[in-house]
Amino acid sequence: MKELARYSGVIVMIIGVLTLAVPFFSGTTNNTNLLIGLLLVIEGFLGHLYVNNMKKGTIVGNIVWAIILLIIPYFLFAAMKNLAYSKDEFALYN
Repeated sequence: MKELARYSGVIVMIIGVLTLAVPFFSGTTNNTNLLIGLLLVIEGFLGHLYVNNMKKGTIVGNIVWAIILLIIPYFLFAAMKNLAYSKDEFALYN
């Protein structure tokens, strides 16, 4: 489960790519599909950076990440980060 949590951002990126690819191959591409796919790819990339960043972070840093990750995905990726790494692993890097 820890490995899956570490790659949660990549999984979101793959879902974004599928969101872009499926309508393309079925011939029903519209702007909504493109925007949702783009948002998922960007969120997955930023989420992967956040989850695999071993720094604990300050209150201001967490607020900035919450704004960048659009609040709700921030809480999902924060939960994945806590699931992926133990307190001892965080202590090694801080």
